[in-house]
Amino acid sequence: MAQYCIKGKRIINVCIPKEYDLDKIQIGIPVMDDEAERVGLIEVGDIVLPSGTFGPQSRKNAYGYMYADKSKPKERRYVSTNWIHPFGNTNASEVPVDMYRKCYPQVVVLPYGIELLLFEDKTGKQFVVVNLSAEIRNGYLKEAINLLLEIYGICYIFDGVIQIENSSRRQRCNWEILPPGEMPSKHIERQLREHGQKTDTYNIFRLEYIEKYNSEKVVEGINGFKGYYAFVFSGYCVLESAIYGNATYIIPRENWENLSQKTKKELFAEDKVVAKIDHTEKWQQNIKNIFNKLGITLSK
Repeated sequence: MAQYCIKGKRIINVCIPKEYDLDKIQIGIPVMDDEAERVGLIEVGDIVLPSGTFGPQSRKNAYGYMYADKSKPKERRYVSTNWIHPFGNTNASEVPVDMYRKCYPQVVVLPYGIELLLFEDKTGKQFVVVNLSAEIRNGYLKEAINLLLEIYGICYIFDGVIQIENSSRRQRCNWEILPPGEMPSKHIERQLREHGQKTDTYNIFRLEYIEKYNSEKVVEGINGFKGYYAFVFSGYCVLESAIYGNATYIIPRENWENLSQKTKKELFAEDKVVAKIDHTEKWQQNIKNIFNKLGITLSK
């Protein structure tokens, strides 16, 4: 097997032997122990978007990133939502108040979306390989190598030996159904308490509000989708972010699992976004109005 080994934390430039065919190479590692389970791969053919918890490369890959454009003047921008007692009255219930600040414009860099696949060759040997789409192969080869180096500390370039057939069974493993009776708000509250963080946050408020409606099932994002919850209704799926993101997205229920794994840009380009509700102080009223129009009803 022709293979080229790269070790270390990350590379600056892609250096692949000249005799290797860039259109046929595969990037990955052999499975010797728990390499597959480490990223959430269980069965041959499974595909995952690796969790953003492995380090900066995986965070950029799963969530993208932003940076301040200091070449432009500052602008007034929403930065957070705080819960306060109205007019300082501690006997009154707390209300959400949006906070704004003068900031440099943010440049949003979309996530790379590099996925990993569990592959088995004809001899029964297994490999964790990058799911090299044409976009990844042509535009994010360095990022794919650095992703594997961050997770495993090693990466192999295989030349023409590992061939992934388009007809191979593919099963994306980035969502799982929550246990019966467990709601996202309670799930997040427990996580926040375990990390010593406040639980009375606006994130929890949004989840609790959507939980009042009659969803058929609630699904938790795992791997690269941690922090997201999908509320599946009879005709629609509501994607709410407890940790990442700044809006609620409503997409069609049909094929929601595949749609939910696309980038926001792809969803809009394919006209799959039924509604987008920004996280502002008017979020509750806005989503209530949209739910009424879509026939999404409160639980009895």
